Amino acid sequence: MKTKLFVLTLILAVAAAMPALAQLNAGGGPDNSPKIGDAAPDFQIPGPQRGAPPTNLKDFQGKKSVLIMFFPGAFTPGCTTEFTEAGKYFDQFTAMNVEMIGISADLPGAQGKFKETVGAKNTFVSDRSLAIAQKYDAVAQNGNSAKRSYFLVDETGKIVWKSTNNSLIPTEKLLGDLGQIAKK
Repeated sequence: MKTKLFVLTLILAVAAAMPALAQLNAGGGPDNSPKIGDAAPDFQIPGPQRGAPPTNLKDFQGKKSVLIMFFPGAFTPGCTTEFTEAGKYFDQFTAMNVEMIGISADLPGAQGKFKETVGAKNTFVSDRSLAIAQKYDAVAQNGNSAKRSYFLVDETGKIVWKSTNNSLIPTEKLLGDLGQIAKK
């Protein structure tokens, strides 16, 4: 009986401590992501159709800026809003010569269905092992998904803007921020 009572007490103590632990981890620790002015870590981007050759981030150098958008997961409420809006404003990103790339740990098939469902027009990259997210310090606390992070890579391959506070940026604000960077 004492063992059962001890185990129950231990479980209740751990459960009571969970919100406090979550609060401690909410800050996410130091920002170890690439700094503004650093060369963006390269990664592979699958071809647009099955069997098409892949490209790399560095292939955009001299051609376009790239907005890398790490997101927790397809079909989650925030991500659904984010990429539905991004689809609606896609032409404005294109007019600024910005290629959008969404990266999550979702399987490619799930990302494809998500893209179709929300009307997104950007490229998606499946990062199942979170190897890309690790290069950008964009792995969520749970270690199973990406944390919401944004990186703007200019035509020279350098990071010129970033947001790594794990917060959703409304698309109109994101466009305004990127527009201000483009004026510099």
